[in-house]
Amino acid sequence: MEAEQVQKSRPAWLKWTVRVILSYVTLLAIILAITIIVILITLSFTVIDGLSESRTLNQLSQEYLIPISDFSWKIFTWLVPGL
Repeated sequence: MEAEQVQKSRPAWLKWTVRVILSYVTLLAIILAITIIVILITLSFTVIDGLSESRTLNQLSQEYLIPISDFSWKIFTWLVPGL
């Protein structure tokens, strides 16, 4: 009865493979989330500027947010083979 209760341990290489894959997927999810948030903020700034007849938020998004989203998207496409 005691022999049946002993659990088989998984090999170490399998544990590390799963950890590496989950870390990779988590990194992709974080980069994609940042990219989507920055793009949504940029779109919101553009809509607000269109409604308020000002250009300050549009200039801010063009100077700071668009380069961030471009860089994040380049990293994401570099990390995902085939995109």
